Amino acid sequence: MKPALLVTVDSLRYDHYRFMPATKAFLGDTHPATFATNTATPSCFQSIIGGIYPGEAGVTPEESFVPKLEYGHKMGVSTNHFLSARYGYDADFDRFIEPDRNGKSLKDRVAANMTPQSTVYGIASRAYNAYQSLRGTVQEASRDYRPAAEVIDDLLESVAAEAPDGDWFGWLHFMEPHHPYNPDDAPVSRTEAQQVTRRLLDGRGSEADAELGRELYRGEVEELDDRLARLWDAVPDETRVLFCADHGELLGEYGEWGHHATMCPEILRVPAAGRNLPADLADSEVRSLVDIPSVFLGTEHGDGALSRDTAFAASNGSHAAMNAQHFANAESVRTLDGETVTDRDLELALEEWAATAAEPVSKDQLPEEDLEALGYK
Repeated sequence: MKPALLVTVDSLRYDHYRFMPATKAFLGDTHPATFATNTATPSCFQSIIGGIYPGEAGVTPEESFVPKLEYGHKMGVSTNHFLSARYGYDADFDRFIEPDRNGKSLKDRVAANMTPQSTVYGIASRAYNAYQSLRGTVQEASRDYRPAAEVIDDLLESVAAEAPDGDWFGWLHFMEPHHPYNPDDAPVSRTEAQQVTRRLLDGRGSEADAELGRELYRGEVEELDDRLARLWDAVPDETRVLFCADHGELLGEYGEWGHHATMCPEILRVPAAGRNLPADLADSEVRSLVDIPSVFLGTEHGDGALSRDTAFAASNGSHAAMNAQHFANAESVRTLDGETVTDRDLELALEEWAATAAEPVSKDQLPEEDLEALGYK
């Protein structure tokens, strides 16, 4: 059995794949028209792992494609609270590592012992956040997420011990370059980088902040690629690999930073590349994240397809439809580079999708401590 590896990256823009030379050398060019099904991680991963269009958060064992994989050892490493056992993402893994919910901080203890909806929880959580803001002015901040090097170590050590014969499947999720943008080799301290990011996300950033924010984001991407180079060197050449982002990121376009519910190519168009896959990504002009399990398995799974002409997304009552050349939302039809065009077939596809699509979960329906862990509260 040849090993298999799914690598997912949080908040990676399509146009920044070019800043990943090691990954590009190993996997080749990105597919030119792969699209997310939503603008945020909880919904996008229902597609990536479950092969379904977004609805309620999480996946069931019946929806996940992982149980369909026949490997002697299955190893998953998640660095995002929304990709955890709470949401069903540990299904059929022999070993699954996720962010700790039993930490020693006040915030962790609050989350562990109170419901997210409780008044006391809200008061305690806000007090902790205020403390963190004050602490950041007097001592160096730490990284918010497990660094890529540790995630890679987890996989390589696990498969070396449990599957030395190569009979393994791995899923690694990396948080670089999710905000806050604070790469190790930033031109400013980590504390300052996080403060700049927060100002930009809050709409308070200056032009200097914006210039630095874009530099920091690119630094996160380049740092991730540098760490991934070790992974690509370590896995056997015959390994089945699929690499994709869950969504992109706004870096000042439309006056916004981050990944809100804005339906736009900068968020919905994502990089996707692979090697030794049973279904070649290039076999279809258009790909959707809902197709990821089908491509990985070589057979259609859930709502996914092995070939499609149009991809769809839904978020907070807004909808989008995309083909190989154009992007359509309720406001306009544009090329993927932003020029206004006419595409009546795509408009009709969008109308049909908007009339039938399920409503994905919204942020205010998700557990508050998981949102806080990602900097949304």
